[in-house]
Amino acid sequence: MRLKALACAALVAILTAPAMYAQGRGNMPKPPETPLSKTLYNVADTMGMLREANEADHIATIRYWAAGTMTVNGQTMKVSNYVGNVNYHVPGMRADITRGGADGKAERVIEVVSGKYAWNETMPGVGATPAPATANMRQLAIWMLPEGVVKAATAAGAAAKVTMANGTTTLTFPVASINATITATIDAKNFITQVEGRMGNTVVTTTYSEYGDYNGSDYLSDVLFPKHIVQKVGGVTTLDITLSKTNTYNPYVIMPVPDNIAGAAGQSAAAR
Repeated sequence: MRLKALACAALVAILTAPAMYAQGRGNMPKPPETPLSKTLYNVADTMGMLREANEADHIATIRYWAAGTMTVNGQTMKVSNYVGNVNYHVPGMRADITRGGADGKAERVIEVVSGKYAWNETMPGVGATPAPATANMRQLAIWMLPEGVVKAATAAGAAAKVTMANGTTTLTFPVASINATITATIDAKNFITQVEGRMGNTVVTTTYSEYGDYNGSDYLSDVLFPKHIVQKVGGVTTLDITLSKTNTYNPYVIMPVPDNIAGAAGQSAAAR
C-alpha cells in the first residue's frame, strides 16, 4: 500500500512554473512578465516540460540509460550501463551503475537518495546499507539535472536571479534544503548547457549537449533530454556518459526508505 501511495503521489503532484497560467480562466489578471518568469517558461517550453492546454509542468519522473566512463578515487572505469531513475517530487534518485571494478571485473553499484536519506543497494530495493554522508551531494545531483533546474529555480521564487549577456542567460538560485547554490547557463535556443552547483567547499560542474527525444521512434514524447552528460567535481571529470534511451512518460520510479535506513544513527544530522 505504501509503494502504491508513493507512486500515485509521484504521478499526480504538479509543480507549476511562474507565468504558466491555464488558458481560458476568465478575466483572472495575469501578473506582469519578469525576466525570471520568461526565462523559466522558455526553458520549460523548449524542453517539453509543459503539457496539456494549461501548459503546466507535468514531469514527475524520468528514467534514462547510458554508458561511458566514471572516475572513482582517481581511477577511471568503463561504465557499461548507467540507469538514472529520478523522482522530482520525493525528491529522490536511484543511480544503477555497472562499471569495471578494481580487479578488472564488472561491479554493480546502486546509489540511492530519498529526501534526507541516502543508502546503497545490492539490487534495486534490496540490501540497503546507510550512506548518510552522501545525502546532500545526491540531492544536489537531482536539482542539477535540466528539469531539476527549472523546478528548483521556480521553488526559490524571488531568490532566483537572471542575468543576460551576448545571447547567453545565467540563472542563479539557492537550494535551501541542502544549503547549496546553483548557477545554470542557458543558450540562445533556451537549452541549459552547463550547471554549476556549490555546496560548502565543493564545486560540481555538469555540461549538457545534444538535446533530443530519446524515447524511441514508437514512443516519442516531445520531452527533450541531453544525450551527452559530463560531470566534474573540483575541475576533475568524474562522469562522462552518453545516453542510449529515455523514458519521459512519468515511469514508475519510487525509492521508499528501508526501515534500517530510516532508523540509522546519523542520517538526519548528516542531511541537514
